[in-house]
Amino acid sequence: MKKNDKTPKSKTTDSERETIVLLERMHSDIQRIAETQSSTTARIAEIKADMPTKSEVNTISMAVMSLSGDIKTLQNDVKNIDTRLKTVEEKLDKNLDNHEKRITKLEEKVFV
Repeated sequence: MKKNDKTPKSKTTDSERETIVLLERMHSDIQRIAETQSSTTARIAEIKADMPTKSEVNTISMAVMSLSGDIKTLQNDVKNIDTRLKTVEEKLDKNLDNHEKRITKLEEKVFV
């Protein structure tokens, strides 16, 4: 009969041990989750500190718009310069042609 008396106690003891082991595992898992959450919260705070404020974003936006206008002005100026340069090149080409013709005529007169 002593064996029968020990069997129910050992089942209870095993059950309690299993419960304790499970609780320890849960405690360990919860602790890891809490540590991860804590580090995630710290990282989010760092990221927020690095992010610009609304006023900074507005200032940057206005600066970009101003630069965009400046770029368009520069593009128009470059087009005007290109047009003027083409005109100067055309005049230079005409003058060179005229000078070559004149030099050729002079050479013909001098060497004839």
